[in-house]
Amino acid sequence: MAQSVELTHATPTHIPSIAEPLAPYIKSRQDALLIRQALTIYLRSHIEFAENNTEHPECHSQSHLSLSVPHEAVVDVKRLPSELTGLRRQYLEALQSNVAARREYQSVVEKVTSVGRERSKPRAENLAVDSSAELQEYLRLLRDRRRHAKLQVFQHYIKELKQRDTPKPADLEDSGIHYQQLAPPPEIEVTRHGSTTGLTVEEQMHNLEKAVIRAKAQLEREKGLLEELQAQQAPVEAQDISRAVKGVALQRTRNELVRWVEEKLVSAGNNENRSASRDFHSEDMDESVRLLGEKKAHIAQQYAAYADARKRLLDAASRACQPVTLPAAKPSSRPTSLVQGKNASEGTQSLDALGVLTFASDVLQPLARSQRALALQKFYLSGMLAKEKATTLRILSRLRDESHLLPEYPILARQPRFKHATATLASHQGTSTESAKPDQLVDLAEAWASASDAAGMTEQEYVEYRLEEGIETAQDAQQALEDVYGILNQNLEDTLRDRQGESGEDSMWPSGARLTRSRARMQQSQQPAKGPWSGLHGQVAVRR
Repeated sequence: MAQSVELTHATPTHIPSIAEPLAPYIKSRQDALLIRQALTIYLRSHIEFAENNTEHPECHSQSHLSLSVPHEAVVDVKRLPSELTGLRRQYLEALQSNVAARREYQSVVEKVTSVGRERSKPRAENLAVDSSAELQEYLRLLRDRRRHAKLQVFQHYIKELKQRDTPKPADLEDSGIHYQQLAPPPEIEVTRHGSTTGLTVEEQMHNLEKAVIRAKAQLEREKGLLEELQAQQAPVEAQDISRAVKGVALQRTRNELVRWVEEKLVSAGNNENRSASRDFHSEDMDESVRLLGEKKAHIAQQYAAYADARKRLLDAASRACQPVTLPAAKPSSRPTSLVQGKNASEGTQSLDALGVLTFASDVLQPLARSQRALALQKFYLSGMLAKEKATTLRILSRLRDESHLLPEYPILARQPRFKHATATLASHQGTSTESAKPDQLVDLAEAWASASDAAGMTEQEYVEYRLEEGIETAQDAQQALEDVYGILNQNLEDTLRDRQGESGEDSMWPSGARLTRSRARMQQSQQPAKGPWSGLHGQVAVRR
């Protein structure tokens, strides 16, 4: 069990104002040391340490550093109680896992060490010196030396054959034939026909070795020719082809593909048309021609109607856009029918197509351009206004979150508890219930304005209250001063008047100041005494 340790909760006195909410969690060095010791004692009761040092038997269990970095100090963790929770339980569980992992690692290391020892034992036994083994090694060395000498001889003759049969450019043309079939050596051909029946076995072996050497030399020569051919072809392949050449090649390939596809499509279309024309009968062809003619006639009628409607529309537009400027009518002796006919002819002459086109190019097109420019300007201004509105709304929202003024002076009509009353009042006043969607920017501005007005009114009321309190205090002080002057048998008004007179006359008439003061004192002495000390004038019980 953990030993009980009394902790003093003395907080440091130099805590800044910004860290006052964290004062309960800030401890002094002594408190932190006591808390650390208590946690060490409590966790030590659940842990078994390795006591390897005889001079300091409890060095691991006494220090909290062994808990922070356990390493080899912790041997085992006891069974965790059920009431243990939080970070302490997590620490002990992690420590338990660490101990189990270290045990498993130690067991694996021991197994690997034992296996290595078992493998090293047979090797040590085999290293025992034996005379027969040394003899076998010496014989094996002699055989290897003989083989090496033979290989050196073969290598020498192969080099000579290579130098004798140097590759030539003419041999490159016949390289394919040599690759397909290599000519057998003459000695082998002779042996095939059975003409070497009189040769001994040693001579045959010698001829066979010559054939093998000659075949190897020919193979090396062919390999050299192949490498030379590859070396000649490599620079051509390694050259960088320019983009222009690649583009021309791709264009030619594309043209060829397009031409081939077009030819295939044309041939396929011709085949289909031929097959379709073979399938159609003469009656079907006549019917299709008749239907095609009817469709063309119908399209021509529709186009004529469209042209007529367009012409009438232009005439109506020209009449509507023509200014009405009629001159003053003069009396004439002509008949009215002739005058009307003349005016009608003039009106029909003025409504020509050229005038309509001139009016459209001079008036309608500039109006359309100006309207388009105004629309673009409107779109740009609306975008700018929306951007500025969003910026202002974001700033006001941030100020609303950071301000202490809005929570203290909210708008009562927007409070949840006053919504019912506001709706009832609006229904009594006859306002429309389907009002427009309120603007959030306007709502924030109204909230700020209302809060500022309320704060100003509150401040004004506080100033008025303090002013009234100061006036009352001044009146009480003046009354107390009058009482004090009455007790001292003095007149407060005269004293104040004398002080004001002295302050004003000292700067103007310093010579007559003493006379004025002496006269004031004489008048004051001549006035009848008042107050509780009025009888104390030095003439008590004196009779004449």
